Amino acid sequence: MGMSTAPLYDRRSALSSLSEIDPEYPIPRVSSLLSDERNNELLGYLQAEAFTHVFTGDVASDPQQFFRDLDRELREAPSFHLWADIPLCRYRCHFCQFPTLVTSSRTEVADATARRWVDANIKEAQSWVKAVPALRTTPVGEFCLFGGTPSILPAHEIERLVSFYRETFAIDERTSMRAEGSPDSLSEEILRTLREAQFTSLSYGIQSLDDRLLEVANRRHTGEQALQVRAAAKRLGFTRVDGDLVWGLPGQSVAGFLDDIDRLIEAEFSTIVAIKLHLQSFHDVEAAIGHVSPAPWEDPRVREQLAERGFRWPSLGQQLQMREGAVDRLAAAGYYEHPTTYFPQRDVGPELWRSLNLDQDKQVPQVGIGLGTYSWCGDAEANAIAAPAKYLGLVDKGEIPLENVTKVSADHREVRAVQMALSTCQPLLEEVHRSRFPHSSLLSGRWGAMFDSLTDRGLARIDRKAGSVTLTEAGATLVEAIINTQLGR
Repeated sequence: MGMSTAPLYDRRSALSSLSEIDPEYPIPRVSSLLSDERNNELLGYLQAEAFTHVFTGDVASDPQQFFRDLDRELREAPSFHLWADIPLCRYRCHFCQFPTLVTSSRTEVADATARRWVDANIKEAQSWVKAVPALRTTPVGEFCLFGGTPSILPAHEIERLVSFYRETFAIDERTSMRAEGSPDSLSEEILRTLREAQFTSLSYGIQSLDDRLLEVANRRHTGEQALQVRAAAKRLGFTRVDGDLVWGLPGQSVAGFLDDIDRLIEAEFSTIVAIKLHLQSFHDVEAAIGHVSPAPWEDPRVREQLAERGFRWPSLGQQLQMREGAVDRLAAAGYYEHPTTYFPQRDVGPELWRSLNLDQDKQVPQVGIGLGTYSWCGDAEANAIAAPAKYLGLVDKGEIPLENVTKVSADHREVRAVQMALSTCQPLLEEVHRSRFPHSSLLSGRWGAMFDSLTDRGLARIDRKAGSVTLTEAGATLVEAIINTQLGR
């Protein structure tokens, strides 16, 4: 408990970056806390750009053991989260570190590639249900069509893929159906195709509404296109539309980012995702699943060249002004944080897939099918291969292309459950914790000592009468750093 995973860092440089702010906006409320030497690990984590939403196991294992663990837990689970990943994109964003492939600009070649990857996804899924029979019968809480950019698939390939999943898994009228895309690929035809396939939730990356910043990031859409997709989705009957923004982009100002937040609020997005740009290579982060080749912005020389062209990288202080300003505006408009970086409208609630994965009283299994996906249950977790040729070769042989498989020890299962619950930014309840871990308490022993330390530093609040632990506003801002440096792995 409390073992740091933060890399070494230059404290003087970090404090200098923290103190560099936009004078038109308030000093970040977490500045004094981060300047406290007791929080060196948190400041170092922020400066190092470390990042992960993946919660690893701690004991090496093998696929067959994982399949047995998953099958057993699925038989007892009320539902699970199922996602199909199509890793194709028409272009690669300069910050993208996820496993993707850029398709050809020639229609006939792009269509053949789409067919090849839909075939592969279906074949891998068939292997999964053979290895884990409970996948056929356990209700799917939410089915997500993710990527990549699955909305670049031809309409008939989307229909073929979704039809297969409906026929193979326990997807029915109770299953939430979510699809992902990009503003330049979510055409009227594709939106109609998704609605006809009974998708009601839509999420897509916007990143910025500033066309100048979009261009430098190699995005192929405009801010106006992003807002037009929101309007079209509402018109076509999507009941939930979630949009992603990034803070910390080169050339981005505090005022510019907060204007983006205001415009998404005005457009009535169901969830507004406000996430920090992370530049540390996923290959240097224990739990992240990265592209086989680095993103252009991972190279410090490229970042320097951008700065020389006038696209200055925001300081840590300015980034925190963006974050805190966004939280204030979102809260005033009726949004709240659940989980970290996700701000749903209060009367809409969190994105179901995130809630199924992370909420303290849920944390049901998830299965990802496709290149570089991630699957887990309480006792184990596994990453799929991220190298396209190797992935396709194994799938063609009828194998499930898992690369890293770990078992979760009994002690670490509890640690991981608390990490996940804390990442929701919602209160942790002693009653729920004890129902899962009868011989443990959040309010005493090792957890009590850890939360007392966070409380002493202004990061958490303990209500012993109510039996709850809640992150403060500062704790929510720094929750990724807290999880990865204070709770151990």
